[in-house]
Amino acid sequence: MKIMWFSRHELSSPQKEDLERIYGVNLIINQVNKTISSAKELTEEINLSDVVAIVAPPLQQEFLQLCGMDKPLIFCKNGRIVDPIDNSKVQFVHQGWFRIKEIRTIYEPL
Repeated sequence: MKIMWFSRHELSSPQKEDLERIYGVNLIINQVNKTISSAKELTEEINLSDVVAIVAPPLQQEFLQLCGMDKPLIFCKNGRIVDPIDNSKVQFVHQGWFRIKEIRTIYEPL
């Protein structure tokens, strides 16, 4: 199972262990750590992957269109724990992986 991981940060141990629980232990993680202006710039990497995992909320719709319905587009949620003594220190806690199936825009007149 080939997973493209689009993020500046490497997967944490809990994130990777959770992916192994979901997809199996024979994972090949291809981390893409670069600045892009469009998901289309990663079309080749997406096509070579079985699953696309991203940390890029502004580009989710573009990634979803490129993945289509057959290739899962996933992201993970992380909780933030702020140190009560030094609030400049933050710890992130993995809260699970989620598949993006649809993105909707709801609007109303002003």
